[in-house]
Amino acid sequence: MATLRKHRNKWQSIVRVQGHPTLCKSFVSRTDAKRWATEAEIKIRREDAGVAKMHFPKFEDVARKYIEEVSILKRCHRDERYTILGLLKEAWSSYPINKIRRSTISKYKDVLGKRVSGSTVNRRLDVISTMFTTFKKEWGYPVENPVLAIRRPKKAEPRNRRFTDDELNLLIRGNHTTPELRSIIKIALETGMRLSEILRIDPRNIDGNTLKIPVAKTKPRVIPLTKEALIEIKNADLPFRLTKCALGKKFRKLCKKYKIEDAHFHDLRHQSLTNFMKDKGLNVPETMMIAGHSDPRMLLKIYNNLEAQHVANKINSKKIRVK
Repeated sequence: MATLRKHRNKWQSIVRVQGHPTLCKSFVSRTDAKRWATEAEIKIRREDAGVAKMHFPKFEDVARKYIEEVSILKRCHRDERYTILGLLKEAWSSYPINKIRRSTISKYKDVLGKRVSGSTVNRRLDVISTMFTTFKKEWGYPVENPVLAIRRPKKAEPRNRRFTDDELNLLIRGNHTTPELRSIIKIALETGMRLSEILRIDPRNIDGNTLKIPVAKTKPRVIPLTKEALIEIKNADLPFRLTKCALGKKFRKLCKKYKIEDAHFHDLRHQSLTNFMKDKGLNVPETMMIAGHSDPRMLLKIYNNLEAQHVANKINSKKIRVK
């Protein structure tokens, strides 16, 4: 249904049709505004009736199909499914996929960016972009990818959070830490493994002082184990029965109980890999093998949080001979 109103000395024409994005345009003449509204509404009605163009399904319908047929085959299925179900709560999810344009996604990005970090926004945009690529290349719908036409938000600065000795003492030895969570935290600090990798540890994958990680973020790998890590894994009640989401909640609740602020479970991985370089003297390639990174820039940018004082002490620990 069309609405005409006076706005900033012009006539603004607004066309609203259920299941379609709102169309809006301004004109000097009321007659022009009314004519445009009539034509725009007729065009939408003709498309819905299949007179003008092929029928395009609603985003919510193909999104559910994507979850069942494409996403379920991915390692990140649970996370991607959670993201897509969140997209279905947006008003534009009821639009036909050919009506989801650059402006639609740009507005979604701006609103979302007020609540979450730039990195989170980019991850959700990645999911939308992958979905539209599938709609076009695999399912034959001639739609353009709206994500490719918008400017991405800047990623947040890499976290540089390190736990103090007192904080680690509370997390590991505190009265509120359950034996299972205590074991997981110690393994994280001794191996630098990701949360999902820790929850999938299988004792049968231990070979001497190495551990095979068959399902990882990028590709399977084998990591060396410290004596402490080997003891902790062998003594743990495996497999761990917590989900990734449940463990994240437990860790946040534990930090709140101990009044440890601005702490994420993933910070334990940061701290572990930094300690491998700082305390055990591992170089970048050796630490990459443990971390599972394929690009050294990731390790140097995020994990190598060595203090300037530590580097100063290191370069002054050896005498330089001057000939």
